[in-house]
Amino acid sequence: MEKTHKMSDKGFTLVELIVVVAIFTILLGIAVPSLNSILGFRVNRAANSIASALDRTKIEASSRLVGEMKLEKRADGYYISYYLDRGKVGGASHVTEDEPEKIAPARTEISYTIDAGGASHVMAVGDRLILTYDRATGGFLPIQSKVITQEEILTELEKGKDIPLERTGTYCTSITVSGGRRYKTLSLIKETGKYSITAGWN
Repeated sequence: MEKTHKMSDKGFTLVELIVVVAIFTILLGIAVPSLNSILGFRVNRAANSIASALDRTKIEASSRLVGEMKLEKRADGYYISYYLDRGKVGGASHVTEDEPEKIAPARTEISYTIDAGGASHVMAVGDRLILTYDRATGGFLPIQSKVITQEEILTELEKGKDIPLERTGTYCTSITVSGGRRYKTLSLIKETGKYSITAGWN
């Protein structure tokens, strides 16, 4: 009796390929808007956190000896810290750093510009931006090169001088948060210490 051998198909038919491509297209159409939505949420959250930090810093700077905000990028993301004068402890001024708050993952991009028409600087790991306000006018002071320490405050006050904040230098004019194709920009007004927020698509 003669045996017949069936040849096994080792490929996809045209119909199967069309079905697979169709399913992939549908899934991609669902995934891309969801991804954009997630990235948009992160952009909004980070920008709103920076705006809230500026508001808090302005209040603290006008009512305390020291009120500074530090925005920095670490390996795992962006963080905001506050440096505040907590009043006298044991007869001496007491400046403390609040627990850093993470506002965005490292994949988000935060950049800032300095002075009018200045180039945009994208923050890299280790970069930091220290901002504070002029107690007398309520406007922004120039970008601070370092966080003021308790010892510096005491030394200057003992000399009868004002708090040694930097009052000359470059000013931060805007901070932009980008993620995916979305961005949100905080434009800082040097004279008043206020800001405006604009959003858009890249």
